Amino acid sequence: MTEFKELLKKEIVAVIAFLAAAISCLFAPIVNYVDYIDTDLIGVLFGLMAVVAGFAENNVFKKLTELILAAAGDTRRLADVLVMTVFFISMLITNDVALIAFIPFTLMLYSEIGKSPVYVIVLQTIAANLGSTLTPFGNPQNLYLFSVSKMTSAQFFGITLPVTAVSLGMLILSLLYIKKEPISLKSDHEKVKILNPRYLNLYAVLFILCVLAVFDIVDTISVFASVCVVVAIIEPKIFSKVDYGLLVTFVCFFIFVGNIKNTPQISEFMSGMIAGHEFESALAASQIISNVPAAIMLSAFTDNWKALLLGTDIGGLGTLIASLASLITYKNYARSENADTGRFMLVFTLMNVLFLAVLCIFAKLVLLS
Repeated sequence: MTEFKELLKKEIVAVIAFLAAAISCLFAPIVNYVDYIDTDLIGVLFGLMAVVAGFAENNVFKKLTELILAAAGDTRRLADVLVMTVFFISMLITNDVALIAFIPFTLMLYSEIGKSPVYVIVLQTIAANLGSTLTPFGNPQNLYLFSVSKMTSAQFFGITLPVTAVSLGMLILSLLYIKKEPISLKSDHEKVKILNPRYLNLYAVLFILCVLAVFDIVDTISVFASVCVVVAIIEPKIFSKVDYGLLVTFVCFFIFVGNIKNTPQISEFMSGMIAGHEFESALAASQIISNVPAAIMLSAFTDNWKALLLGTDIGGLGTLIASLASLITYKNYARSENADTGRFMLVFTLMNVLFLAVLCIFAKLVLLS
């Protein structure tokens, strides 16, 4: 029973997705449910997660943290480095992986210098959620919407680049709030070592192949097979690091959305309800069920991909569950020594609402007008 409760807490979104898919099967026509599943997307997502896990397992991100922190001389510069690193690296390794890699080190460093990490880790979380909006593989909803919409790379970046640019400007302004105070990090820490340097080239090649598969330049099945074979040979334990809960969530929501779309009464009602309000619907749904499920669910009832992409990307701001990556920060901080979760939620909410409001206005007036 305890193990079940732990699983439920850890994979609550996957459990909800499974229940939604199962219940929808009772009311929709029986079909070959495999046809609902975007197997190319699942294959690419698996490949990206496995490759990034391989880099993490070999201390690549820890080494990167060590190198960039060597340049920090005061509290503002330290925050600049930590926040901007997360912002830019999340474009390549997804928002949740960026936070998994860097939040623990931020907590450790601020504990060492005797400063509260709350403001900085909140900005890191916002940076991860907004930096990842730039690329199709920066976060799961982008990967899904880029795949299902069949938009060109130019069309995609034409939507996401302005949001990313405004977000970067807001982050820079937010960092100016931090006072410059001299810091001295201990120099007696054991240096981080890359565990298996010879594996990094292999992982780099696999990462490039995954990116090429995202843009339909190479065959997804070949890339998926390559990742599986290489990982099985060099580091089989990497398979246990893949977020299978996210994969199950995608599969279940594919089935749920397919069933809803094949139920005429529900499909017509949903299409009519969100028609002309795709951006607002995506924003609202993200606050309640998070932006990844919102993207999958709403995509069945509209082909306004621009509004849906903007709504789910910007909708990752707001509540703690608007982007499940934000929960990574909260969980890590809540487990840290002297954690003040009340203060965290206050700062998190205020900063998220601020960024959300500005980006919503920008999207409505500039990008969707």
